[in-house]
Amino acid sequence: MSKFNHLFKLTEHTDNYRLYTCDSNTARIDFVNDSCVRVAIYKNNASMLPTFSVNPENVFSANGRSRLDTSGFPMCKPEISENENTESFTLPCGITIELNTDNFLLKYYKQNSVLFADRAPLAYNFENEFGRESYHHITRMSGEKVFGLGDKGGELNKAGRAFRIETSDCMGYDASESDPLYKHLPFYICENSVGCYGIFYDTSDTSYIDLGKEINNYYAPYKYFKTEDDCLVYYVFFGTKLSVLQQFVKLCGKQAFPPKWSFDYCASTMAYTDAPQSYEKMNGFLQKLHETKLSCTGFYLSSGYTSIGHQRFVFNWNYDKFPNPKQFIEEFSKQGIEIIPNIKPAFLDCHPLYKQIADKGWFVKNPDGTPFVTEFWDGLGSYLDFTNAEAFDFWKSKVTETLLDYGITATWNDNNEFDIRDCDAQAAGFGKGIVSAGRIRPVLTYLMVAASYQAQMEKNPALRPFLSTRSGNIAVRRYAQTWSGDNRTEFADLRYCHYIGLTMSLSGFYFYGHDLGGFHGNMPSRELLLRWLQHGIFEPRLTIHSWNTDGSATMPWSYPDIIDSVREIFSQRKQLLPYIYNCAYTSVEQEIPMNAPAFLYYDDENLYTQSDTMMLGRDVFVAFVFDEGAEDVNVYLPKGSDWYLNDTCYSGGETVQLTIPCASKMPYFVRSGCILPTDEAPYGFKADEKIIFTVYPIKNGIFESEFFYDDGVSFEYQNNNCVHLNFKVCCDEHTVSVSFENTGEIAFEPEIRLCLADERKLIVK
Repeated sequence: MSKFNHLFKLTEHTDNYRLYTCDSNTARIDFVNDSCVRVAIYKNNASMLPTFSVNPENVFSANGRSRLDTSGFPMCKPEISENENTESFTLPCGITIELNTDNFLLKYYKQNSVLFADRAPLAYNFENEFGRESYHHITRMSGEKVFGLGDKGGELNKAGRAFRIETSDCMGYDASESDPLYKHLPFYICENSVGCYGIFYDTSDTSYIDLGKEINNYYAPYKYFKTEDDCLVYYVFFGTKLSVLQQFVKLCGKQAFPPKWSFDYCASTMAYTDAPQSYEKMNGFLQKLHETKLSCTGFYLSSGYTSIGHQRFVFNWNYDKFPNPKQFIEEFSKQGIEIIPNIKPAFLDCHPLYKQIADKGWFVKNPDGTPFVTEFWDGLGSYLDFTNAEAFDFWKSKVTETLLDYGITATWNDNNEFDIRDCDAQAAGFGKGIVSAGRIRPVLTYLMVAASYQAQMEKNPALRPFLSTRSGNIAVRRYAQTWSGDNRTEFADLRYCHYIGLTMSLSGFYFYGHDLGGFHGNMPSRELLLRWLQHGIFEPRLTIHSWNTDGSATMPWSYPDIIDSVREIFSQRKQLLPYIYNCAYTSVEQEIPMNAPAFLYYDDENLYTQSDTMMLGRDVFVAFVFDEGAEDVNVYLPKGSDWYLNDTCYSGGETVQLTIPCASKMPYFVRSGCILPTDEAPYGFKADEKIIFTVYPIKNGIFESEFFYDDGVSFEYQNNNCVHLNFKVCCDEHTVSVSFENTGEIAFEPEIRLCLADERKLIVK
């Protein structure tokens, strides 16, 4: 064994993988598909924990899967050439990978140019050359852009920064620079002058990534990943930014399709459930909805409903606050509002169930078998060990007995970062032996969410479950939506939460949102609240939630003098809801984000400076005002399409000046070559729906468009019990001709109109 000198030998291979060894070190390359490879570096005695993130077959396993498993992968056979100490593999996508077996250095070529490479002379930490952790060093190009890593703060482009990858309960975080936040997601997309690639490091351990902050005199520019895991398994994806993202999320399992009601306004505030008269507060909420004529379909019930004194006890109803929970839930259900109760995975040591759980051995433990105790809300407590099958089932039973049996159909899985730092804390280990709980914190979150999901499915198998989770790894997308957590009531957080949202989208968390108005701080100003709402109506999750330090509760009617403006902004959400729901379906079926920066779809360098804009689906482009006191914005329109704004059509590449008062509806651009479904019925509480299809034509030629619609709650769409319209539009100098076919089982006759900006004759066949 020598330092910095490791000559690997090929010891095993098939058409689809190659295995190399050097002393106690093993290196493996798997050719996952035509444009993806997996690399594994490990020692013979490595304790390789299972993965819960990789799940291409989308089948739940409480034990996860081996990180070296290839089941569900298409696999490919590259073209291989071999020379002394070097091998090369050409993938069907055209990428050539060159392997130098001396120190196992990989270099990736696109059209004979180096896309990136392992850093020479040593990229990995074979014999503790860099310390005790597992390392991966790769080259860094000048001007490269990096996107992803989950809910990371700051600008969209993460190049030049460094981050810690672990989960943290970070109330009142600074969205511009606080790190870490709530998600554990070691995946990023890198774009440089040669092309684009993505890397996913498959680990649940605390990790670190440096994207160019560190420099070293002895090496050319580099970036590196470091993990406390004792092995290194990573995937490399090639293609466009969009295709890299799609490959990654397909690898990790299908996104859950939430029910339609979850895309309308869902209210929340901690102030109501923390108040001594919570039931009266909630009834007052219903009354205010009727008075203000605001639409609402859900209410996130904060944990105050579980309180005993000032402390919170999951699965405990405070009967002083809610004398009859079933009646309370039924009253809201009759108004078309789903209750989404807060549940937390830790039990305070004074919880009525604590001793029972401890006696069963269902908590994360100390080495001596006693419950591991740590700080939690309002005191000390212990986390349920979801790697213990009995604890997993216990959670399901309590979700059912205390919530679902009361008529609830949704759960809010919160404070689930599993803040376990003690290296001695132990989990049951998926039935395969004890494992350090600190190594699997995001897995514990995932299993909590999976247990809640299973309980909901078993209780109501015909209904698509709705779950929200604050924390987790990429695996939680299979069951839940998420949000950016406990942000601040400041203009700066409005801007940077916008970036965090798009960053989550570029990381595979497609169904996300924010606590509109901000969660922590004084009541937001009128202007800030309205700007938050203008932004939120274009994202999947539309929720105002707060725990204001001044004792106030941020609600749509917090400022009575602007309630008409709030209603106008919310009415725009109702108008867009058929399109938003259609985008959600497309997102699930095609593995594309609902929200994304325009540069994900358009090859236009100018778009990288347009960070205050975003796409909603593929057809709507919107710009926001993030600066206090401002109203005017200059909007650069993506090249490659024409863009409609009300009665005007603009060319891509133009810059348009907009004036957007905070008290107004939002202007938005619609892409030429689409049909946009909108709800044109009057806005109001429990309002009807009237879907109109507006054609936004191209100058000449043919385009197609699709529309999906179903009952909004069931899985029946999977049996084609839905509306599925396929439009074909032919455009010439004088006419816009539309034909359509409904391939779904539900009859539907679309009402079609031509946009105001086009004066041609509309023909519907």
